[in-house]
Amino acid sequence: MSVEIVFVMVGTTHTGNLGAAARAMKTMGFTSLRLVDTCSHLSAEALARSSGANDVLKQAQSFGSLKEAIADCRVVIGTSARARQLAVPLKSSREIADEVAELAGSADASQQRVAMVFGQERSGLSNESLDLCTRLLRIPCNPDFSSLNLGSAVQVVAYELSQAVNSVPQGAPVPIPGKWKGSDGAAPAPLDPDELPATSEAMEHFFEHLDRVMVNTGFLNPDNPRLLRRKVRRYFESNRPSANELSMFRGLLSATENPRKPS
Repeated sequence: MSVEIVFVMVGTTHTGNLGAAARAMKTMGFTSLRLVDTCSHLSAEALARSSGANDVLKQAQSFGSLKEAIADCRVVIGTSARARQLAVPLKSSREIADEVAELAGSADASQQRVAMVFGQERSGLSNESLDLCTRLLRIPCNPDFSSLNLGSAVQVVAYELSQAVNSVPQGAPVPIPGKWKGSDGAAPAPLDPDELPATSEAMEHFFEHLDRVMVNTGFLNPDNPRLLRRKVRRYFESNRPSANELSMFRGLLSATENPRKPS
């Protein structure tokens, strides 16, 4: 596995759930944990529930906001128990794992970072947090009883990912015919970094710039934005542009703000 997968916990209220999440991650071969506005991750209960995955908890990074936690990520998967209005594509945990596996098999996998984001136990991720995601993940459950606690949810997602990207290999990985190969059968050359999907940090700068232009041109009424901002964000996150494309869009916005006179 060459693609880096980080697990992000947002607003966790029960310290034992952080320990359970760390245990689930390490069991499936993942160790990168990021925390946003959570309870104590180094309490006695958390360490006990981690069942030996104390290193995952001790090395966990804390951030002041989800934006900061995913700033360096190019793919952001938010977990959701239900379909949301005006959201990026919603896929099953297995479908998401398959997409990550394709990414892991690409020539540029080492330059990518994928964030798996989990929300607060009772309410999940807020709409504002989901707006920062490029995909949503749902674990298929019994529709009459879909109660799945946080530790279990992390375990299911970690398992699906581990099987897809071979993080805990049972044997020699079997290549997938036709995947990420050139016409001569060789792996394609890595893309230029500017051709990779833009990072979340770069996307936030773009959205701020775009919002300013929409307001200044009168396209968006800030006092009555309706759903325009969310629709625009959904479009670009569902089709996250490359760094090079984003630079082109930023240039277009700058030209709109400061138009040149025809020569």
